[in-house]
Amino acid sequence: LTLARATSMCLALLLAAAESSLPLERLGTHAMLEVLDAPFDALNSTDRVLGALRAAAASGNLTVLGEHVHAFPVMGVSVLLLLSESHLSAHTWPERGYAAVDLFTCGPPSSLPCGEHRPARREIPGDWRCPDDRSVPAGSSAGGGLAGAVEAVLEGLGATGARLLWLERGLPPPPGERGAAPEKGEL
Repeated sequence: LTLARATSMCLALLLAAAESSLPLERLGTHAMLEVLDAPFDALNSTDRVLGALRAAAASGNLTVLGEHVHAFPVMGVSVLLLLSESHLSAHTWPERGYAAVDLFTCGPPSSLPCGEHRPARREIPGDWRCPDDRSVPAGSSAGGGLAGAVEAVLEGLGATGARLLWLERGLPPPPGERGAAPEKGEL
């Protein structure tokens, strides 16, 4: 099973679950960022990955409560920032130029490209490309919110490509307030 195939399978499961779910009482936004074609030295450096996540937290106006960093013996690092809003984490495969980054915040909704449950792709420099072939301008890390945090990670790791999928997280309405499940494509 290749990394790309495993990632595609995970994204497909997330999208299938999202399409069949009920409307939610929004509690937060979960963004899954795949950093592509980043330099080996950046992805193998605990200082560089930690710096990128710290910059993301600062750009997103997020409050860091704690940090955990682990360097693997041969190569690769995992970094976790515990936030008062939730967490930011990264796990790297330097030999592949790849990092999986997870951003979850319970703050206000953030404007991210392409829309919820719609994977976005980007070649850097360049705009985000949506599944319907729309182009969404890339922001800067000064833009704030999760969009600013995403940009800060990409800038901090020197990526030349990225994939992004995001969704709103939360609770379904109480049983007495649940309507019919939304039709496919209504989300």
